[in-house]
Amino acid sequence: MVLSLWLSGAATASSACEEVGTVPDALQVAWVAPLGKRVRPGTRLEVVRVADLRASARAAGDPVRLLQSLGMLGRRPSLRKQERDWQVLVFDVRASWLCRPMDELEPGQQAAGVAVCELDDQGPVARHRKGFTGCGYSLDTAASTRGVDVFRTDWQTASSLGFCLLPLSRFMEGA
Repeated sequence: MVLSLWLSGAATASSACEEVGTVPDALQVAWVAPLGKRVRPGTRLEVVRVADLRASARAAGDPVRLLQSLGMLGRRPSLRKQERDWQVLVFDVRASWLCRPMDELEPGQQAAGVAVCELDDQGPVARHRKGFTGCGYSLDTAASTRGVDVFRTDWQTASSLGFCLLPLSRFMEGA
């Protein structure tokens, strides 16, 4: 009994979340999705800072490795997913339009300048299940290490100042 309590406590301690980065009041974020993926007003998007995405693209060197660093593809992605074209939508947003999916903190509480998401917005989004941590950042599925900080926002708010759409391959060329 004592051993099982100690082991469960050790597992909790080893899976504790790391700190997330602070963000300025105004910033650029990117939503990465399969080419042609469409959203409706009110759809929640998982986005990352453009600066983090650029740094990850330079470090990754190829689109598959970048998508793994974002937690969007597993360690051994299927051939179909590797060949699929991806798009990057870049938005200018305010920090107040974002929230962080962090299940260790109370919804609405501030985490490095951004509110924690409401309970219904805490879980993983469809393409990020493999890399979802619940800590406000992704899991690099290839390296099993901390990925980039992630945020949630809704399409209608994020796109209110316009957006720029690029194929992922073109984004990586400019990174």
